[in-house]
Order: sequence, then structure tokens, then C-alpha cells
Amino acid sequence: MTKLKQFIKKLAIITIVLAVLSFIVFSYTSEAWTTNVWPLVLLFFFISNGLLYWLFLGAQQKKLSTFANFFMLSTSLKLLVYLAIIIVYLIFNREDAPPFLLSFFIYYIAYTGFEVKSIIKTQKQSENGSKK
Repeated sequence: MTKLKQFIKKLAIITIVLAVLSFIVFSYTSEAWTTNVWPLVLLFFFISNGLLYWLFLGAQQKKLSTFANFFMLSTSLKLLVYLAIIIVYLIFNREDAPPFLLSFFIYYIAYTGFEVKSIIKTQKQSENGSKK
């Protein structure tokens, strides 16, 4: 199984777990702390992390300095895009701000942690493979 397929499979599992947990939490939480767009936020993170990992795999085939530059640039751009999405959403949905921001932040932490762990693991495997 390729690295991308393994990553997508694990990403799908994380997404399903987060969806189930979110459904349970939002079922027992008051309306003031629930957002109806949480499934779309999960889908957004699933797609964006899958796409970024695919791009990381392509950059990994190049020099280490190229990969490092790509990683820093993509992380910066990702943060700017995420911030733009948050701002646009909050402009049009001010009443949904607290639950949306809380959900977005929790999903961001979960997906970013998984993404960084996967990239580090892939990079170490690549380095060990090139030493042999």
C-alpha cells in the first residue's frame, strides 16, 4: 500500500472518530454551543490534509532544503487560508462564532497533530531508506 493510501485510510479513520465524538458531544450540548456546520468543517480538514500530504510526498522527492522550504511555505499558507475561512464565516454568521471557533480549533489541533506526526514518520523512513 502506498504512503498516500495509508495516510488517507488513517485520515478517514480520524475523521470518522471525530464525527462520532462531535455528534455525541453536540447531542448533549446546549444550542448555544453547537454549530451546524461541523460536518463541513470535518470534510474541509479531510480534503485539505489529504491534498497537503500528497504535495508533501512530491516535495519529499527533491532535496531536503527544498522539502524544508516547501513545508514552511505550505504551513504558512495553510494558516492564512484557515484564517481567511474563519474570518469570512464569522462575518456572515456572527451568532455562530463561539461554537464554530471552538470546533474549528479542536479539529485543527487533531488534524495538524496527525499531519505532523505522519510527515515526520515519512521523512524518517525516507532518510533511513536513502542511507541503506
